[in-house]
Amino acid sequence: MPAALCLENEEQKIMNPTTQKMHPVLPGGLTFSHVIELVERLARQLGLGAARRAVLLRLMRHTAPADWHDPGRDPVCFRAQQDLARELDISDRTLRLHEKGLEALGLIQIDTAANGRRSGRQLSGGRRLGINFRPILENLGRLLAMDAAHKEEMHQLSVLRLECSAAKRDVKRAIERLSDENAQHPALPDLLRRFASWPRRYAGFRCADDLARHLTEVNILLAEARACLACRRNTSGMAEAGLPAIANTTPKILERINAKETVSRPVPADPRKPRPDHGNGQGRDDLRWLTPEMVREIAGPDFRFCLEALFPTGEISERDLRSAAIMLLRDLGITDSAWEAALEQLGSLRASLSVLLIDANRAHPGAPTRSPGALLRGFTARDRRGEFNLAGALKGLLRRKRVSA
Repeated sequence: MPAALCLENEEQKIMNPTTQKMHPVLPGGLTFSHVIELVERLARQLGLGAARRAVLLRLMRHTAPADWHDPGRDPVCFRAQQDLARELDISDRTLRLHEKGLEALGLIQIDTAANGRRSGRQLSGGRRLGINFRPILENLGRLLAMDAAHKEEMHQLSVLRLECSAAKRDVKRAIERLSDENAQHPALPDLLRRFASWPRRYAGFRCADDLARHLTEVNILLAEARACLACRRNTSGMAEAGLPAIANTTPKILERINAKETVSRPVPADPRKPRPDHGNGQGRDDLRWLTPEMVREIAGPDFRFCLEALFPTGEISERDLRSAAIMLLRDLGITDSAWEAALEQLGSLRASLSVLLIDANRAHPGAPTRSPGALLRGFTARDRRGEFNLAGALKGLLRRKRVSA
């Protein structure tokens, strides 16, 4: 066969996609931008420092986005090394070291000519000389699994941070109450010292296990402070002999709720506007009628699932409701700041029941909840003005549930 014909056949093989080996591509629904975001989120898990991550992202952005979906070629960066180094404001040698490090991590494949030359010219099998990102495509499933685990850990950290903040608020109030009742209590100095030793921020807790241990520490101190209060109020003035005070405390059950504990800080009354009474003489938001059975009856399926998963015994404490509400915040799209503001203004119980109300009203037949976060902020603002009637809203929800049943 003539040499010219052989060369023509080779060129046809290169240009004909059916004769080429299929290259890995992004699955449907994923774009090049998604891959960039994935690498940014997983930088720490992949062992990338800030400088090496910047190099990797710059190399990726010098590929053609369409190549990540083309089964006939790999996405390749073939920009000259000196130009890349100039863009990144680093030396050529530093860039080479970063590229070698990225190859060692299994994120790129360095495929250059013997003299280091990079070229966008397509060779046989769709090969082009440069920094090849085929390894990322081949390991995309593992990266997506890492990302899912990372997101779950971030959610767990967020939940634990909110649990810690709420529990610390309970500790502070318990210590303040103990100090008001007995400023000379022998346990008070130790309680204050341990409370003051806790970090104000959570940046130092790098993993969920560390934060969970801190939450346990907070809960232990809370139980001790409440045990001191319970001992103080006991008619004998002493705890049971032989039993540690921490073992004598039990969660408050919502079978009958003291009205004093259902309302957070008193809201200054507007002299032009009388406070609602609701006909029971207890003022606004009397929740003594609410039982655990009613809570489960009015809760939406998601809130009820959280309650049953976390606390299957049937008893529901104020802290149980709060934990279930915190678990749902991400799914409802309620930000941590909106929840913290509600907790500060409404108190633990009323803030948790507000989240229950919001979640249940997502299935409202006439006016379903569209923006849970905005609605919770609205509840907080209305309560600050003395206009929020949570008890009335819960009773209306209960009536609607029973009618529809």
